[in-house]
Amino acid sequence: MNRFLTPSLILLMFLISSCETGRDPGDVDPFAPSLILFAPSNFTESGFQLNWSLSTLDGFQSIAVEIATDIEMTTKVKYVTTEDITSLSIQVDGLKGASQYFYRISLLDNGIPVFQSGIREVYTSYRVDNVDLLTDDSYTLSGKLAYLESLSGSRPGIILMHEFGVWVNPWIGSDLIKKLVAEGYVCLTFFNRGHGTSTPMDDIMDLINDKSLLAKDLQAAIDFMNEHELVSSGKLGLVGGSMGAIMALAGNGYQEVLTSVALSPTRNGVFVIFPDMTLSSAYYLVGELDIHDDPDVDFPAETNALYDLTETPKKLDIIPATSDHGSNLLSRDSLNTSILDWILERNPLE
Repeated sequence: MNRFLTPSLILLMFLISSCETGRDPGDVDPFAPSLILFAPSNFTESGFQLNWSLSTLDGFQSIAVEIATDIEMTTKVKYVTTEDITSLSIQVDGLKGASQYFYRISLLDNGIPVFQSGIREVYTSYRVDNVDLLTDDSYTLSGKLAYLESLSGSRPGIILMHEFGVWVNPWIGSDLIKKLVAEGYVCLTFFNRGHGTSTPMDDIMDLINDKSLLAKDLQAAIDFMNEHELVSSGKLGLVGGSMGAIMALAGNGYQEVLTSVALSPTRNGVFVIFPDMTLSSAYYLVGELDIHDDPDVDFPAETNALYDLTETPKKLDIIPATSDHGSNLLSRDSLNTSILDWILERNPLE
């Protein structure tokens, strides 16, 4: 044992550990009930099943489940109680799909909590379909379509495009995807040729040297969304990071594209599809320190130049004191919310 761990520190560590399982740290009764949570199960778009175990049924008369939208549990959306204290699970329904919730389970004695679990995070589910996109030069791009199955009718679509050289698509399962799907958008993510499980290329650098190949991949994605029954006609938005940001801006000239969101873009390749395109309705995000010597790219300068070329409506966020690039910028939840707000305004659900 570390000689710097005093008896008082050891006791404090024990008390903190006890709180994690819902045990009252002030209760030293060896027969006191302990409440231990297990992973939620039976996920649906509107809820999930919460599961737990109890060491004894003495000392309480009911069990309460609290569901909130914040970790402080101040914005409660559900409060469910049961007097069946032998129950080891409860199904919670009536929630919003693809959404984050926080929950806590309490053992009640005459309505007063005597033992309480820690606060845990959980997400409701959403539908994800595996799809294939076919380019006009016979490349197959592997994609995923994410949406709320419980909604009826068509709705606006969002295409999200990744950086160069990735194997795991950073958009799949991302917080931004969940926020967009929860609002009702149909979201398409896909691997560009030469990436992930899409058709491989002899030399992946061809994507950097020949931006017309990116244009073909983007065209396949737009064609797919235009033809899909769930997507409203003429209501697309494009989101991309780095290489994907170039694609998001290059697609700004399509009539059905109502807005573009570009994280860490450069000017190289933006006008390959529409050389005379007028950029508009674009939101730019870039890290203040995202400057590289090899290759020699000053992403803040490139982003500022693109912003100056763009007609209103437009928006620019330079994130201070960071070199984070592309989708890595969205580790900041405030930026996910900012992008969602922009898309809700420029590509509304109504």
